[in-house]
Amino acid sequence: MAFRRLWLRRVLMNKEFLCRVFRKDDENAVKQLVESIFSGFLEGKYWNWKYKENPYFDSRLVAVAEVNGEIVGCNHWLFRDLKFSGSVVDKAVLAADVAVRPYYRGKGLGSSLLQFLRSSNIVKSRNVALIYMFADLELAKKFHTPAAGYVLVPDGTVQYTKVLNWKKVKQNIDLLNDEMRSGNLGRKVPKRGLKVLFKMSAAPPLCIHVKEDGLAVDESENLDGNADVVVSGDLSVLNRIKMAKRRRWSFLKALLTGKIKVKVRLSKLFSVFDALWIFEEVFGKKMT
Repeated sequence: MAFRRLWLRRVLMNKEFLCRVFRKDDENAVKQLVESIFSGFLEGKYWNWKYKENPYFDSRLVAVAEVNGEIVGCNHWLFRDLKFSGSVVDKAVLAADVAVRPYYRGKGLGSSLLQFLRSSNIVKSRNVALIYMFADLELAKKFHTPAAGYVLVPDGTVQYTKVLNWKKVKQNIDLLNDEMRSGNLGRKVPKRGLKVLFKMSAAPPLCIHVKEDGLAVDESENLDGNADVVVSGDLSVLNRIKMAKRRRWSFLKALLTGKIKVKVRLSKLFSVFDALWIFEEVFGKKMT
């Protein structure tokens, strides 16, 4: 701790400032600082809402900067559980607000606060996979990126889809079979007996069997040996095709450029179009 204090001591306009971990007796001073800087949010009740009453709050992830014993800046982080999928959850940190009194801005104090928390033992001991934050784009370019190495990512909302989600595929097939039996499909059904295997990277193999009474998911062990048509490629490419407005053209384009590969039995040479039909009908429906 002595080494860290020595490293984070700076001289600011002939005054030395120190970055350190938040202490219990700092609360009133930090609360006043935060609520004065973010007074436009929640009628100034920012500290309690975002930090003190937050279930992820950990006082060890609050850093303060002081000059002659007065707290003039602070930085707050929050531990979060980042969910990548239903079974994969990793540790992350939301690097939240940096608050510095106007008189002390632009002099390296905010940068020191960021670096202090990034190098803290508590962050290192938790094996954090990702440190992320939300910031104004211009402020991020001028401050967060040069000060702490944050990488800018596109702003927007992203919808993630599991293209080969077994449960959703089966649900879509059930809906499709209902349309086929009711005569409302309005399209020619592929020849029965056809088996189309989708082998995409980072996804389980999926074989769809065209039977006399409709489509079914084939879960037999020897999928490669039984399939008439094998469609292989990258999962992200298949996802882009699925989301495209002109799926048939997008599929053919990926096929011609080698991003999607199709292997067909000689006796089923023209079944490529049937495979495309299955793709459009089964994967084209909502699967999120």
